[in-house]
Amino acid sequence: MTTTAPPAPHPAPSSPSRRARQLLSCARQGAVVALADFRVFYTWRTWLGGWLVRLLCQTVFYALLAGMTDDTGDSGYVGYVVVGAAVMIGTTEALLTTASTTWDTHTGTMPLLVASPAPPGFYYLGRSVQWPLSGVVTCSVALLGLSPLFGVAWEPWQLPAAVALVALCTFGTYSLALAVGVLALLAPSARNVLGTLVVMAVTAFCGAMIPVSHWPFAVRAVIWCVPTTHGLEAVRQLLDGSPGALWREIGLTLAATTGWTAIALTGFHLVFSRARRGGSLLV
Repeated sequence: MTTTAPPAPHPAPSSPSRRARQLLSCARQGAVVALADFRVFYTWRTWLGGWLVRLLCQTVFYALLAGMTDDTGDSGYVGYVVVGAAVMIGTTEALLTTASTTWDTHTGTMPLLVASPAPPGFYYLGRSVQWPLSGVVTCSVALLGLSPLFGVAWEPWQLPAAVALVALCTFGTYSLALAVGVLALLAPSARNVLGTLVVMAVTAFCGAMIPVSHWPFAVRAVIWCVPTTHGLEAVRQLLDGSPGALWREIGLTLAATTGWTAIALTGFHLVFSRARRGGSLLV
C-alpha cells in the first residue's frame, strides 16, 4: 500500500479586513507624526493671531486688487476673485505637503521607513495631513467671513455645503501635493521650488482669478486633470444655485482626486522599492 505525503501547508492569506486595518494603521501613524509637527510650529495663539490673520489679509489684498483693476464698475468680478482667493488658501496650505514629505530625510527616520515592511504610500497619506486640515479651517473662515464684505451673498443652507466643498477641494489638492511630494523625495533640495511652482500654476490657471474658459484648449486639457479646478468650480456652482453642474463638478473632483492618489501611492511604492533593493532615494 502506497501513501502520498500530504501537501505542504500554505500560509493563510491575510484577510481583506486585516489588510485594510494595517493600511489604516499606517495612515494613522503618519497622522500622529503630522499633528506632532504642527504643534511644534503653532500654538492656538500663534495660529489664530499669526497664520490665520496673514491668510485673511492675503484674501483681502486680492479682492482689493480686483476692485482696482476692474474698469466696468461691476462688483461681480470682485466677488469672483474673493471666492477664488479664499479657496486658494486651502490649496496653498495643502501644497505645503510637497516640502513636509521630505522631513523624514532631515530627521533621520527615513532609513527606518525604508526598512519597515509597511506600505510607504499609506504612511505618507497621513504624514502631512495637518496641512489640509488647517487649510479647511482657514479657507472656510476666509470664504464665509470675508466674501460677504465684497458682495457675495450666502444663503444659510449653503454654509455647511460650502464647508464640505472646501474640504473636498482641499483634500483633492492634497492628493496632487502627495504626487509632487514623490518628486521632492527624489530631489529634496528642490522641494520648496516644486511646491511654489505648483501653487503658482494652480492659482493662475485653475479659475481662481481668471475663468478657465479664457485659456486655450491645450491648457484647459491639463487644468481639467487638477482636482482644484473642479472643487473651486463646485463652490461657484453652489453660489449660482446650479445643482446639476454642482454634482458634475463634485464627481469630477472625486475622480481627479482618486487618480492623483493612485499616482502618489504608486510613486511612493516605486521609490521605496528601489531603496529597499539597495538603491538610493535620490536620483
